[in-house]
Amino acid sequence: MGFRGSFTENTPLEVFPDMDRQAKFKSQTKNSFFSDNSADRLPVHGTAIRGNLISQNNVFSTKPNFYSDVVLSGKSKSGDWVEKIPSEIEIDMSLMRLGKEKYDIHCAICHGEYGAGKGVVSYFGIAPRNLSDSSQSGSYLESAAPWPDGQIYNAISMGSASGIMLGLKDKLTPRERWAIVLYLRSLQSYVSDATNSFSKK
Repeated sequence: MGFRGSFTENTPLEVFPDMDRQAKFKSQTKNSFFSDNSADRLPVHGTAIRGNLISQNNVFSTKPNFYSDVVLSGKSKSGDWVEKIPSEIEIDMSLMRLGKEKYDIHCAICHGEYGAGKGVVSYFGIAPRNLSDSSQSGSYLESAAPWPDGQIYNAISMGSASGIMLGLKDKLTPRERWAIVLYLRSLQSYVSDATNSFSKK
């Protein structure tokens, strides 16, 4: 604390430190208080984990809404990828807008604005998948055959087996991931129609 214009080499006094320095243990550090010397603790026995920030509405809700296994995994009960977006996810313009918003945030930097694999990272020697090509040819992912919606959803969730693309399940809700699937299908339709129109001229 000092008067305006005064100079000192002394450490300033903090009247309101705003918790800048706290008596706490950071994650993955030692704590000799516990017998295992670990600061990280498991949840109390019997704790019912109801969600995380991704499913915030369910954390404190008295009527939580849980999706079916088909929505969460992209697979049918028989274990096959679902061909289309599950009926549990209502398809409307709001879902399409959500898909575009999340695609632009999480996907466009690699796959480009129109999904052609010409995002920013393509200038640095990385060849992202051409998502606008519904045949899925010429890509680094697991198969070249046309992918059903469930497999695309899984790739968004878990990333690629090659490890080049990381999964987004910790950043996007299931509905947001299906919204991206919907938006990708619209991109494929748009690019296909535009290509066919151009080739006829």
